[in-house]
Amino acid sequence: REEESMEEEGGGGCEAMMDDQNHNNWGAGGYGRHLLGPAAAPLGDRLLRGAAAGPPAGPELPAVPEANGVLRGCEPGAAAGKGGTGAIAAAININASTSKFLMNVITIEDYKSTYWPKLDSAIDQLLTQSPGDYIPISYEQIYSCVYKCVCQQHSEQMYSDLIKKITNHLERVSKELQASPPDLYIERFNVALGQYMGALQSIVPLFIYMNKFYIETKLNRDLKDDLIKLFTEHVAEKHIYNLM
Repeated sequence: REEESMEEEGGGGCEAMMDDQNHNNWGAGGYGRHLLGPAAAPLGDRLLRGAAAGPPAGPELPAVPEANGVLRGCEPGAAAGKGGTGAIAAAININASTSKFLMNVITIEDYKSTYWPKLDSAIDQLLTQSPGDYIPISYEQIYSCVYKCVCQQHSEQMYSDLIKKITNHLERVSKELQASPPDLYIERFNVALGQYMGALQSIVPLFIYMNKFYIETKLNRDLKDDLIKLFTEHVAEKHIYNLM
């Protein structure tokens, strides 16, 4: 029962460590400084006394990154008190759960259900804002979403979704312009152009990681150029003769 409790505590607590474990601790060499605190002592003693204690205790456990110096939610004291096989089993369970979390894998389902909806909503607000409007979105959160998706190899899907999203918006803009009365036609076109170019000033920087590590390197293009081209194809070219 105690081992099961330790497994649940280890899994739940380690799951509580959020976000940048992929990049901060691994990249900064933070892993390996603390295995499991006191929980690792019984395992270390047994390995050192291997000849006297009988069969080896098992493979050495890989190091576990920490969160602010503490593996939150994991109770090393409980494992240390058990000793022997119980401590090793608890340590392995905790380590397995933590390692799985630290991979921080974003599946395509995660992307579609969690990450893209945040980006979709923010893009909507940016595309429809009027000059000087306050947009109640977290630029830091959106930037972080893009960064994580790029790191998890979802750049191609994200780029496709972004282009489709903006294309649909521009097709609606074009239909609204077609329905405009002649005396308001030029003015509304000018408003639509200014609104779109203003939105790009925010959208392009938010997707800077996708632009740098996917569009520029794999497509040999630039995001801003692509988005301006969308306006040309779906709005400007359809209305140029009427505007003239």
